[in-house]
Amino acid sequence: MMAGMKGGAELETLFAGLSAEAPEVGAGRRRVYDAVMACYAHAIVGLTILVLITGLTVAGADRGETLSLHMKEAVLLALERNLDLTIERIEPLLAHEQIRQAAGEFDPLLKLSAIGKKQELPVTSALELGNESGVIVEESFSPETGLAGKFTTGTQYSVALVAPVIKTDHPNRLFSEYYRPVLNFGVTQPLLRDIGTEVNLVRFRQAEKAERIATLGVEAKMLSVIRDVETNYWALFFAQQHVEVAQGSLQLAEDLVQRVRRLRGAGLATALDLRTAETGVEARRGDLQRAEADLRNVQAQLRVLINPDLDLRTRIRAVEEPADEGVPVDLEEKLAQALARRPEPQRQKLVIENLQLEELLAKNNTRVRLDLIGNLGYTGLAGSGNGPRVVAVPARLQGRSSYTEAFSDFLTPDGNITWSTGLQLQVPLGNREALGRLEQTRLRQQQERLRLLLLTNQISVEVQTAFQDMTAEWARFTALREEVKLSREQLAAQERQFGAGLSTVRQLLEAQDAVAKAEDKRIQALMHYSTARSRLAAAVVASLDTYRLVIQP
Repeated sequence: MMAGMKGGAELETLFAGLSAEAPEVGAGRRRVYDAVMACYAHAIVGLTILVLITGLTVAGADRGETLSLHMKEAVLLALERNLDLTIERIEPLLAHEQIRQAAGEFDPLLKLSAIGKKQELPVTSALELGNESGVIVEESFSPETGLAGKFTTGTQYSVALVAPVIKTDHPNRLFSEYYRPVLNFGVTQPLLRDIGTEVNLVRFRQAEKAERIATLGVEAKMLSVIRDVETNYWALFFAQQHVEVAQGSLQLAEDLVQRVRRLRGAGLATALDLRTAETGVEARRGDLQRAEADLRNVQAQLRVLINPDLDLRTRIRAVEEPADEGVPVDLEEKLAQALARRPEPQRQKLVIENLQLEELLAKNNTRVRLDLIGNLGYTGLAGSGNGPRVVAVPARLQGRSSYTEAFSDFLTPDGNITWSTGLQLQVPLGNREALGRLEQTRLRQQQERLRLLLLTNQISVEVQTAFQDMTAEWARFTALREEVKLSREQLAAQERQFGAGLSTVRQLLEAQDAVAKAEDKRIQALMHYSTARSRLAAAVVASLDTYRLVIQP
C-alpha cells in the first residue's frame, strides 16, 4: 500500500497495495513499511491544510474566534485531524507487522554456548588403579554452536558443532589433553502433513490479506468521514440560516410593536393589540434562542469531526451554499458503480479468502504425520601428552596435537562418519480437534458469504435510498420556493390591510410566522437535498473523485 496527499486545487491521496511474493529461505519479508507510512504522510497533508486555510484566521479560532470554512477545507481538515480516521490509519501498520511476524517462521535460529566443567571422580575400577591419589580429575571446556530453521517447503534443518577441550589424568586415556569435535547435519522432511509451500505459507498469505483488509478499512473510514463532514456542514448551513430567519422574524415583530404603540397613541389600536404584538416578540426571542442553541450544537459536532484540538469556544461558520444540481439520473449505473468500488465488499471477500486459507491449513492438520529423518555427522580427535598406560598412538592420530588438527578429516572421505536415516510416523487417534476446527472453518465461510450477500443488499439500499431522497427533496425544494414566494406576497397583502385597518395584529403576526416557516422549510429541504447528495456520493465512492483522492491498487 502506498499513499500520499498533494495540496492545492489538485490535492491527491494515493494508496498503493503491494502483493508480496512468497518468502524464500529466511527471506520472505516485503519491504512495504515506507510505502504504508507514505500512505499516511501527515506532514504533506499538514502542509496542504496550511496552504488552504492560510487566510482563515485559524490562530484566532484557537482563541475562540470564528473559523470560516468552505466545504473542501472542512473535509481536508477532517482527513488530517479526525480521531477515528487517525486510529484507523494505525491498522495497516499493525497488519504489516503481522506479515513480518508470519515471515519470521522461516528465520533461522543461531545457538551459541560455552560450558566449562571440572569433575573429581573416585577410582571405581581396577583399570584405574594407576592413579595414586585414588581420584580421577577431568576438566573440560565445551564451546558449541548451531543453526536450525525451516524452509517454506516444510523441510526442517539443523547444523551443530561441538568442539570440547578435555584435560584428564585418567591412566587409560590416549591423551592427557585432547580435542574431540563433533559436526552434525540433520534434516526432517514432511511427506504427508506440513509438506509444500502452499500449506507452510498460509499464515504469511493471511497476513498479506489482512494488510489489504486494513487498507480498505482506511478507505471506508475516509468515505464515512467525508460523508459525516458534508452532512454536518450542511446542517451547520441550515442552522445559520435558521438563526438569520429567526432574527429577521424577531425584527419584524419588534417593528410591529413600535407601529402598534404609535397607532395606540393615535387611538387606532387597543391595549390588547399591543399586548398581542409584545407576546409575539417574546415568542420569537425564544425561537431565536432555540435556533442559536441548535447552531452551537452543530458547531460542536463539526468541530469534533474536523479537528478535536480546536478551542471549545471556536465558532465554525459555513461560507458555502448548497448547490442545486437537480435530480440524480441513472440509478442502475450508480448501483453498479457502488458494488464495484465500495471497499466494504472487497474487504469481505478478502475475509472469505482468508478463511479458505484457514480451511487449507485445517485439512492439512487432519492428516497423519510421516516424516523422513536423516542425520550425518563427523567426529574428530587430536591431543597431546599420552596416558601412562598408552604404549602407542594409532597411526592416523600421530602428529595431531593441536586443536585445529582435530578438524582435519571433517567433510572428507577419511573422516569418522556417523549417519542415520529413517521414517517417523505419528497418527492422532480420533483427531477430533483437527476435524472440529475444519468443520468450524467451513461453517464460518458459509457465515461470511451470507454477510457478503447482506452487505451487498445494504449497499444497494443505501444507494437507492439516497437516490430517492435526493429526488424527493429536490421536488420538495422546488415546491417550497413557490411557497416562500406566495407567503411573502400574502404578508405584503396583510401589511396593506393592517395599514388600512382591515387586519388585526394577530393576523399580521401569523402572516410573518408563515413567511418564517416557509423559509425554514425551504432551507431545510435544500439541506436534506444536499445531505442526500453527500450520502449518494459516499455510497458510490464519488466522494474520492470530488476531492481528488485517488485509490491506486
